[in-house]
Amino acid sequence: MGLQTILIKQDQLTRNTIIGGNVDPDRYLQAIKACQNLLIKPLLGKTLYDKIVSDFESNSLTGLYAELFNDYVTGMIVHGAAEIYLSQGAYMVTNNGITKGKADNADSVTKEEVDYLVEASRKLYRLYEEQFLIWIKINTIPEYDKPCGVKHKTYGGWLIKKGRNC
Repeated sequence: MGLQTILIKQDQLTRNTIIGGNVDPDRYLQAIKACQNLLIKPLLGKTLYDKIVSDFESNSLTGLYAELFNDYVTGMIVHGAAEIYLSQGAYMVTNNGITKGKADNADSVTKEEVDYLVEASRKLYRLYEEQFLIWIKINTIPEYDKPCGVKHKTYGGWLIKKGRNC
């Protein structure tokens, strides 16, 4: 398997979340990859995802594809990756076992506080996802075919999603 294209710049994650700019990118890169593979690709479908990646790599995102990418995909990646990273970022697995780092002048947060931060990022991801699902109903993207069993209906202004069979 070749190198995976990362669809956001490193500073987009740190500028738009509580993840600090001094965090080693190697610590959160796997969260970005996981988000792209497990959340974004199933939502967009392989054909649209591959088109977005190809156009991103060739710097040729235009029209509705650029709007989709800039307004929805990047936000979903940022907050989906933050959700993944926040749930495990405090821990490190080394030859010495599993450790939890703590700076000399910092207090450790409780599990409840970490869960709150993870849930806050999850909510932001879902807001971008819901807005994408509304946008995609209005805009015709030939590569999108409601992939992976994602179904949605609007009832009285509420967006109801069913299924994720990926």
